[in-house]
Amino acid sequence: MPTFVYPSNSELKQVEQVKLPVLTAADPIFSILPMVDVDSHILSWEQQDNYQGLQQVRGLNGQPGKVKKVGGKRYLVEPGVYGEFKTIDELELTTRRQWGTFNAPINISDLVMESQDHLLNRRLDRIRYIGWTLLTTGTFSVSNADGSITHTDTFPLQTYTAGTLWSTTATATPIANLRAIKLLGRGKSVSFGSGARLFMNQTDVNNLLNNTNANDLFGRRVAGLTTINSLSVLNQILMGDDLPQIEVYDEGYEDETGTFQLFIPAGKATLVGRRTNGAAIGDYAMTRNANNPNLEAGAYTKVTDNSDEDVPRMIGVHDGHNGGPRLYFPSAIVALNI
Repeated sequence: MPTFVYPSNSELKQVEQVKLPVLTAADPIFSILPMVDVDSHILSWEQQDNYQGLQQVRGLNGQPGKVKKVGGKRYLVEPGVYGEFKTIDELELTTRRQWGTFNAPINISDLVMESQDHLLNRRLDRIRYIGWTLLTTGTFSVSNADGSITHTDTFPLQTYTAGTLWSTTATATPIANLRAIKLLGRGKSVSFGSGARLFMNQTDVNNLLNNTNANDLFGRRVAGLTTINSLSVLNQILMGDDLPQIEVYDEGYEDETGTFQLFIPAGKATLVGRRTNGAAIGDYAMTRNANNPNLEAGAYTKVTDNSDEDVPRMIGVHDGHNGGPRLYFPSAIVALNI
C-alpha cells in the first residue's frame, strides 16, 4: 500500500506561525484588539476606579484629611470554543497516485496546506467579525449550527447618533458631529482628537465627500477655493481642527450563500480613541486548549489519519481555538450611527 506524505502537526503549527503575521498585518482590528495567549480557561481582568475629588485644605497646625482608598472592579468572561475540519477523502487519496510509479510515497502536502489555508482564513474572519461587530454595536453573538447563541458578550461603549444622517448630503453636519463626539472623551482619560481613528466603509466616505452643506463640510475650502474632493484633503481639514482621522475599511466575508457581508455596514462607523497614557484598549485572548500539547493556550491546528481505525480512509485537517475579546476601556470606543 502506498505511503502518503503530509506535514506533521508540529510542521502545520510552524507554517501557521509564518502565515499569521502576513494575514493579520493588513487588518486594523488586530492592532486595536491584538491576539494574545492566556493560560486559563476563564478570561478575567481588573480595572481600578477613577481618581476622584480635590486635595483638602489643612491650614497651619491642622490635621490632614483622610482620603478613601481607590476601589476597582473585576470582570470575568467565558471564552467561545471554536473548531472545524476539512477532509481529504478516499477519492482524492486514490486518484492521487504518482504517474509512472508504483508503491512510491505519494505527496499530499499541497492538499493539506490548501485545507489549512482555508480553515485559517475562516478562523481569522471569525475573529474579525467578532471584533468589528463588537466595536460597531457594543455586542457580538455567535450561533451554532442549530441557531442557538453559544458565545455572546456586551460592553458599554459610548454611542453617538447624527441628527441628520450623512447620506443626506445637503443638510448633514459631519464636522459639527465630530466636534460634539470629541467632547465624549472628557473625564475618561481618552482623546478623540486627531490621534483617534474613525473607521467607516467606502459608501459613507463617499457621502462625506459629496456633502453640499455650506454651513458645515462643504463650506470649508482649501487653497485656491478648491472644493473637497479627496479623503486626504478631508483628513487635512480634520487634522487642522484636531478631529479624528478617517480610514476607509471595506473588508468583510462571503457568507454561505455567496453574499458579501461588510464587517462595518453602511450607516455605521467606529471611532477608536487614544488613551492619554498610551495603554492598550483591549485584546482578543486565546485561552487554554486541550487540543494543544500540554493544554497550551492558543489556537490548534493538526492533521489526522484514520487508516488504522476506519474505512474509508480519510485524512483530516483541523483548526480551532478557544477565546474571546477583552475590552479594558469601553469608553475609548464610540459607536456611530451616521
